[in-house]
Amino acid sequence: MLGAGGGGPVPWRLKEVIPEALKRAGGKERLKRGLVLAAWREVVGRELAQITEPVALVGGVLLVQVPDPVVAHQLTYSRLALLRRYEERFPGMVKEIRFQVGSEAPRPRKEAEAPSSGPGPEAGRKALELAQKAPPEMREAVARAALALFGRQRGSPCPICQTPSETHPCPTCRRLLEAPWVRKEAERLKRGRASALEGEALLVARHLAREALLREMQDLYPEALRDEALRPLLQDLARRFQALFPKEPLPEGIRSLLQRS
Repeated sequence: MLGAGGGGPVPWRLKEVIPEALKRAGGKERLKRGLVLAAWREVVGRELAQITEPVALVGGVLLVQVPDPVVAHQLTYSRLALLRRYEERFPGMVKEIRFQVGSEAPRPRKEAEAPSSGPGPEAGRKALELAQKAPPEMREAVARAALALFGRQRGSPCPICQTPSETHPCPTCRRLLEAPWVRKEAERLKRGRASALEGEALLVARHLAREALLREMQDLYPEALRDEALRPLLQDLARRFQALFPKEPLPEGIRSLLQRS
């Protein structure tokens, strides 16, 4: 029960817990996105929550992974009702819901099944205090989101989003790396166009664009060494790379060749 609060004083003060939570979450917007994702179970219901998984909130669009087209079709008919429920909980946060069939569908999990290594008692205490600051009807969702947030603060930073994780890339980035809509935006970034993505999805798209530009430059480099006519193409790739990543130097060989051209 979240309302009880336990017996005995808690060493964490709320005015310290909340800023720390926001800092670890990457700011207020990321915490809000986490709360929206955590509320999916209450919004969609227990049965469907076991076979679906919200993976991102991008520009007001909630993306939900489903196991097959049948479930996607079923949920599409319930989309307006789901949007109304989200509007009641998080006004203005979720403007649309899209369902995508995942290459690895979420595995149904029994209620009694627990993760092999969950967050420790310190994470639980912080999550409880953060939840007690929220309105009563929101406490369960806030506690669950905060518990997941604090529980993730293990392992080294993900090379894409910098969230501490025991696996690299982290599970969220790994899913986004395979998402066709993220790959499409990465291609736009690679070509020097703007993207409407935000949050982890934008970080993943930038990562994919970076890898693609580096790969193309490295493939073209030996040919451009032999044929000066190819150097403008290499220069264009380098220009796009530096526009996207102004603080990152070009590979030494490519930089040296372009300086001589």
